[in-house]
Amino acid sequence: MTGGTVRPVKRLRVRTPAQPDQPFRLSLLGGWDLHADGEAVAMSSSGQRLLAFLALRGRTQRDRLAGVLWPESDEHSALANLRTTLWRVRQRVQGAVISTSHELQLAPLVTLDVDGLLAAGRYLAHQDSTESPADCAEIGRDLARHAPLLPGWYDDWVLTERERLQQLQVHALEVAAERLVQSRHLAAALEIAQAATEVEPFRETAHCAVVKVLLQQANPAQAVRHYQRYERLLDRELGIEPSPNLRDLVRPVLARSRA
Repeated sequence: MTGGTVRPVKRLRVRTPAQPDQPFRLSLLGGWDLHADGEAVAMSSSGQRLLAFLALRGRTQRDRLAGVLWPESDEHSALANLRTTLWRVRQRVQGAVISTSHELQLAPLVTLDVDGLLAAGRYLAHQDSTESPADCAEIGRDLARHAPLLPGWYDDWVLTERERLQQLQVHALEVAAERLVQSRHLAAALEIAQAATEVEPFRETAHCAVVKVLLQQANPAQAVRHYQRYERLLDRELGIEPSPNLRDLVRPVLARSRA
């Protein structure tokens, strides 16, 4: 780094601890967990979903929120459920939710683990990022450690947000791997590319990144084995084949072996 430039990696740590003036910490990655001033807070299922939705979707109109959280209830009953849930949440964590007559949102006093993932993912995915290879690998490793969003929750809005976060996460890891390849840090590139395949096992671009790194490392046999494992996975789980783009990467190696 040159001339007193502030290194952004320190501001983008994936695990962002709560600050003294932010007593509420809500974790959604790997499971729902809430702490207030360092103490764990128990919450009903409806309270958990209320806070999780506001954390992921931001400020929301009351009627829309009620309809999403209680889809099988009529509007009057859903709004009544929302009022009761909000009252109970406030008994547990006073000040965590800001409300008006029409809208609800989380207070700025609530820190979210999801924000760390978003910040790191967007930073890595930014094409003009100029971090050093060591910083790129460090942010990538931190990003890869994140667990899925709210595992075991199958609400439609959760599935949508889980997919969105996974796509950002794996795309950022692919970008990091490519930058590490360009700087000839191939061992770190392979580690980050393999992490991308673990986040999203069916994503072909992630497997392409692994194969490309292995070929650049002069490990053609490992590249073919990785391709064949992915090929079997697609056939077993989805009944499809890898695309020509991925097959073309290993075709020269297979042709030489047959010759």
